[in-house]
Amino acid sequence: MDEKKPLPEHSVMSQQPDQFPFPKILPFVWGAAYGLVLRLLFSGHVFVGMKLPGAMTTAFAVVVPIVIGAITVYMAERKARRSILFYIFAPWLSVTLFVAGTAIALIEGSICIAMAMPLFLLLGSFGGLVMGVVCRLRNNPIRTVQSIAILPFLFALHEGGHPLPESTHKIIRSVHIASSPEVVWKNIASPTNIKPSELEGGLAYAIGVPYPVEAHLLAAGRGGIRHSVWQHGVSFDEKITSWDEYHHMTWQYRFDANSFPPGSMDEHVVIGGEYFDLNETTYTLSPETGGTRLDIAITYRVSTGFNWYAIPMAKLFISSTADALLNLYKNRAEAT
Repeated sequence: MDEKKPLPEHSVMSQQPDQFPFPKILPFVWGAAYGLVLRLLFSGHVFVGMKLPGAMTTAFAVVVPIVIGAITVYMAERKARRSILFYIFAPWLSVTLFVAGTAIALIEGSICIAMAMPLFLLLGSFGGLVMGVVCRLRNNPIRTVQSIAILPFLFALHEGGHPLPESTHKIIRSVHIASSPEVVWKNIASPTNIKPSELEGGLAYAIGVPYPVEAHLLAAGRGGIRHSVWQHGVSFDEKITSWDEYHHMTWQYRFDANSFPPGSMDEHVVIGGEYFDLNETTYTLSPETGGTRLDIAITYRVSTGFNWYAIPMAKLFISSTADALLNLYKNRAEAT
């Protein structure tokens, strides 16, 4: 009998039973390590003569998770053929290790992690699936991996020369309160001794945004000031720009360098910062049968390289926080 010619590497390795998850951790370590290195580079550092932009760009927040998924699948495919499920879900472990590394190194905080994780997992799966298809078409697509790995730097070349896009939006939420407008108004103007349990359901608070503690109306009327205090030493003024007592009040936020002490909020989501801001809040009280309808309108700004994702996330968190505030005023006014 003629000696059989050796089959290509993948053909040989594909004879091994498919395993999920892959028992060797090397593919996941490679993927996570790549992400950590890129996170360090995308911190305004100069790399081979080019100053890389920050992490709130398409180059990092979108492209890097795709590459993490691709590297994970490529390294696993070097050992054995993997399943479609592996291509989709194996990158999740690499992404999780990468994100955990940023948390341990105190690069990212809980707020950024909670908001970015769904996007990172989805993009990691996309990168893994694409690389899985490529590996099935080609035995050893090392050049494809190398090309994908430099994509963040190519995107950075483009984004580094342009300011982040800004987008301003407004959310409006309402609640019926079985109490008079006068009572509701007083609770809005100067709420004190606010307990976290009174703000249940606010997603922003659940992921680490400091809870409000109290607010005091220092001067009533248009041009007046409402001073707010949150946990972790956060404090700021709200300048009243519109005032119709017991009916309508609007204020604009005034943040300064001392409003958010170091560590009180993640750098990338600090209010009034480069990437996110609250512009103004309006409360409108309308008498209706059995009490008062209270409307809250919040205007906010989002400035990232991936606003298509950041804007819906901001809307989700701000809307749930607005609902929590309305329930706070509702419960307090009805208990008066």
